[in-house]
Amino acid sequence: MKMRISLIAKLTFATSLILLVFMGLLDNINLKNFRKVMIDYAVSNAEEVADIISQSAYDAMMKNDKASLYHMIGRIAESRNIEHIRLIDPQGKVVFSNITGEVGSVIGKHADECTMCHSTVNSGVSTSSMNRSRIITTRSGKETLGFTKPIYNQPACFSASCHFHGRNDKVLGLLDISISLEMLRQKSHEYRLEFVMLTCLLLLIIGMLVTILTHYLVDIPVQRLVRHSALVAAGDLDSRVPVTSRDELGELSESVNRMTESLGRADSELKGWADILENKVEERSREIKRMEEHLRRSEKLASLGTLSAGVAHEINNPLTGILLYASILNSDKRLDPLLLPDVERVISETQRCAGIVKDLLEFSRESTPEKEVITLEAILEEVVTFFHKQPDFSNIVLIRNYGSDLPQISVDPNQIRQVFMNLVINAGHAMPHGGALEISTSRSADGKHVCAALKDSGEGISDVNLARIFDPFFTTKPQGTGLGLSISYGIIENHGGKIEVRSMAGEGATFIVMLPVSV
Repeated sequence: MKMRISLIAKLTFATSLILLVFMGLLDNINLKNFRKVMIDYAVSNAEEVADIISQSAYDAMMKNDKASLYHMIGRIAESRNIEHIRLIDPQGKVVFSNITGEVGSVIGKHADECTMCHSTVNSGVSTSSMNRSRIITTRSGKETLGFTKPIYNQPACFSASCHFHGRNDKVLGLLDISISLEMLRQKSHEYRLEFVMLTCLLLLIIGMLVTILTHYLVDIPVQRLVRHSALVAAGDLDSRVPVTSRDELGELSESVNRMTESLGRADSELKGWADILENKVEERSREIKRMEEHLRRSEKLASLGTLSAGVAHEINNPLTGILLYASILNSDKRLDPLLLPDVERVISETQRCAGIVKDLLEFSRESTPEKEVITLEAILEEVVTFFHKQPDFSNIVLIRNYGSDLPQISVDPNQIRQVFMNLVINAGHAMPHGGALEISTSRSADGKHVCAALKDSGEGISDVNLARIFDPFFTTKPQGTGLGLSISYGIIENHGGKIEVRSMAGEGATFIVMLPVSV
């Protein structure tokens, strides 16, 4: 038994899933924006610190007081979030750092601190604050913000008598500041945690609201419709659904009530028709029985014709030999005259047998079609009308799907009608417990034939039987002659058409008759 999932559970789950995905995306976007804002804020702070140090450096250089400059930079570097502050000369040498071991070391042009100038075409030209910043991950896994600010040459620097900088020197050095982003990481973690908690709370509240609203607005009306459907299925056509709202479910309830009322009227009418039809069925049954007897006789005659043809062909060759040798013997002068009457008697009786064989062959020979121009749909309608009135087809649904604007065909209507009647009878035998028979017409892909397909929902034909389906005397029916399909095959062939069958065991069979278009 399949597990039943309620409508409330489905709607709640779907809503929660959508909200969860939406909140996840929103969390990701907000976290990225929060990180970007925090980094921009850190870059702005770093730039302010760099401006202060740069101005202090300018004042100290004008006074030639490096000690006070280094002391001031050291005090600033003692801030909790600042990892280090370095002063680098144009040759890449670290002239000051709050980390003593770095003083005197040389930094190459490809270092992170130098790429902001040396990676551009115009080295030393001023760049934006974001281009002068960089995110660095230390070996311990901590993230730091590196900010580099060039110290440009000022007119007072190369014009004063106490300094040695040249007029053409653009950059006198670099100020490199490294700020820890650990606080940013902690703030991001706290922000995400708060957002996740808020998301869970919202999901819980929205889930409860969706469940309550769905129960009262959707589930209860749907349950009423389900119970009403069960009552109608049980035959209670007087049942009605209470209409408690003016929305789509209310309109659906009104429609179901109208449908139930219509079913009640139809049921009453059907019961009245059943009594009338019962009398007509009895009257038609007698007529159908006569027609069925006619069909049986026709099939027996066809079987006898084929049998006669087979027997005649088998007997004709020995009779020809007997007649030949008897004639030679009769003309032989060495024959005893006393035996001559006996030989003549043999010749006479043999000729009489040959005449009988000739008559059998004439009987079994198929008649020449008397063709006339007619539509295939007209022939099929006659066949469908005939079988529609038979009791054996009362539990079989006949579905007609005729193509439009199909050309006429030149055929013998009686012979073609015989073919389709035989095919419909076989389809009915394949569906003893009822089913559906679909009759459709169309034009072939090359436009040279009009096609009729008869598809039943019976048990189908096995591959072994499918190969012998058109063989004379082959049948799977206890009372069949095995000649119906072989005769039909011969009729279609005489009309220049084709007949095909497609089937698989357990999936029904489809017979396709193709007749040439009338020229």
